[in-house]
Amino acid sequence: MLHAHRVHASFLLAVTLAACSTNPGTSPTGTGQLQLQLATTGTGATAQTPGVADGTVDRGTDVLVVSRVELVARHIKLKRVSGSCPAPDLSDAGTSDTADSPDCPNLKLGPLLLDPPIAAGVTSAFSLSLPAGQYSELQLQIHKPTNHNSDAAFLAANPDFAGVSIKVTGQFNGLPFTFTTDLTAALEVVFDSPVDVMTAGTTSLTLLLDVRGWFLDPSGQALLSPLALSQQTRSQVEHNIRLSFHGFRDNDHDGKAD
Repeated sequence: MLHAHRVHASFLLAVTLAACSTNPGTSPTGTGQLQLQLATTGTGATAQTPGVADGTVDRGTDVLVVSRVELVARHIKLKRVSGSCPAPDLSDAGTSDTADSPDCPNLKLGPLLLDPPIAAGVTSAFSLSLPAGQYSELQLQIHKPTNHNSDAAFLAANPDFAGVSIKVTGQFNGLPFTFTTDLTAALEVVFDSPVDVMTAGTTSLTLLLDVRGWFLDPSGQALLSPLALSQQTRSQVEHNIRLSFHGFRDNDHDGKAD
């Protein structure tokens, strides 16, 4: 399934800077250090009953426990304020949007297997040097690896992900399940305010996937059983996944809003 989705979110910003922000539209010279972090424990309507495990959601008599989430991503990049990025290429080759540019520098071309923590807090995905400046959004593609040459090395290391973009393991009412999908989607996570990458200090961004909402029905009041998904309920889960990428300010790197 091919999808393009724009996520308006107050993206998690944990920034340790030694200088003030630049004026809008200006870009300092040189490079800065960026750390991308991952989290799955959010707050709000999808939160579980207090006192139970972070990956647990209960609705009525049903209990879902998510023990692990793995997601294949590629073409992870940041977009500058007032900049532009090439249109996402969701084909197997996906080569039209791989070029680096001053407006839209690549962070990771991938494919890359992301394994966010189910417990509270964050884990580091990667760190790298990035052109200093102001950025307005994070872009990435959820990717289904195929036998195309660009996926060969990834599949050699992760053969279980042939044709699979996301894998979730856990229990539903005490019975083990493994949910997989071939969802392919381009996501844009828009920051509420520009993120400054400075030549001094490190800018840490946490991408949060609220996995506790993935198996909820449209009302949010009932769980969809991953043991017996119909085409309709599977589509609902995939819709929930696309909407789950969001964030918030988190200066102490604990994966929760300050």
